[in-house]
Amino acid sequence: MNIDELVAIDIHTHAEEPCDACRDDGYNEFQTGMANYFKNPAGAEGMLPSIQETAAYFRERKIAAVIFPVDAERETGFRRYHNEEVLEIAKDNDDILIPFASIDPHKGK
Repeated sequence: MNIDELVAIDIHTHAEEPCDACRDDGYNEFQTGMANYFKNPAGAEGMLPSIQETAAYFRERKIAAVIFPVDAERETGFRRYHNEEVLEIAKDNDDILIPFASIDPHKGK
């Protein structure tokens, strides 16, 4: 990563649910509710970007991103990227992505 070429660093970027997986029961409704509340169509079905798409978006704008999954499985039941997956994908996009981890201490791991 060449920080001299960046215009900013977004320090709070979510790695959304893996796109190659089926959505969990209720996930579409959850995302639609979030999209409506925040007045943002990004959460609508088919609109969540993959980590690769997120990297391309930020790269185009010369903005680095600290990217992490949101470990809310215990509370919501919804799958998310595992920290290791985010790390591996971020390695392939290390010119723009900075991986970070999300850990739910209530899971016991």
